[in-house]
Amino acid sequence: MWRDVSKILVNLRRTLGAGFGGAYRPDLHYMRGPGPKWHAKHAGFVAKPASARPSHVVSHDIAGHRA
Repeated sequence: MWRDVSKILVNLRRTLGAGFGGAYRPDLHYMRGPGPKWHAKHAGFVAKPASARPSHVVSHDIAGHRA
């Protein structure tokens, strides 16, 4: 008799409790960095890292050079 009652309670908890809480899904809350709204707001204020800036600028026409 107690086994039947416990099975009923376990099944009831599974069916009712499925919508409340559930397993923690960190992938749903993971932030990969600032989004487009942040970039638009801070466009002129954020300095680019040194690796993103070219060390020297080459401004010559490749089409003008012939071998």
